[in-house]
Amino acid sequence: MNSSIESLIYSASRSVEEARRAAYRDPSRIGELVEHISVLADLRQKEGDFRKAESLYREALYRVQDVRKPDPELTLGIHSLLAYLYDRWGRSEQATEYYEKALKIATERGMQNTDKVATIKNNLAMIYKSMKDTEKAERYYHEALEEFQRLDGDNSSRVASVFNNLGVLYYANMDVERAQEMHERALKIRRDLPDGDMDPADLSQTFLNLGAVYKATGDFRMAEECVDRAKRIRSGMNGYVTRPRRAASLLIDRTA
Repeated sequence: MNSSIESLIYSASRSVEEARRAAYRDPSRIGELVEHISVLADLRQKEGDFRKAESLYREALYRVQDVRKPDPELTLGIHSLLAYLYDRWGRSEQATEYYEKALKIATERGMQNTDKVATIKNNLAMIYKSMKDTEKAERYYHEALEEFQRLDGDNSSRVASVFNNLGVLYYANMDVERAQEMHERALKIRRDLPDGDMDPADLSQTFLNLGAVYKATGDFRMAEECVDRAKRIRSGMNGYVTRPRRAASLLIDRTA
């Protein structure tokens, strides 16, 4: 095991133990325990131990549900994290099951119009795409897109990511015209984002995706131009590090 990860796991494990004792004495501190468990579970995933991560998330779910009035936001969040774990683990059916459970909780508790739910719908769509269920994938992508547009406006990185994902979905089904439209909309947004919001890896991927679309239409000149742009962006990414994420983050389809 990497010594750095090992040290972080040791520290996070101690924090979880302290949080367990605090939550036992004071149930109102369950949220703090869940936060510490999430940190440790994420580290377990980084070392490739998905079973230990699963056990931790299930402990968090049990702790939240074992109180008189379970916090619906925490319950939804843990279901989402379990789904995200199962997706990374390659267990698509379990991932969809837990994302669907999270959506049900959101609907029952009046939390359906939130960015968390939009993220869940985007991620669920990507899994359904991998399972070849195009109808469900398209529906959930469009629902996620509408919610992000309502929350962010029409020109945010999250909106661009869903346009990208729709483009990949349409391209996979050889609906080249709609794929081109989606990728061009993603490109326009990403090129206009402020530097702090624009991920060069995402911009590069958009050019690659458009290159694949242009190639499929027979426009080889534009295809070559897009690929060249993607290469130039990547060559300027020396030392670039994507910001770490602990929550179930918005998944971006990078399949050109």
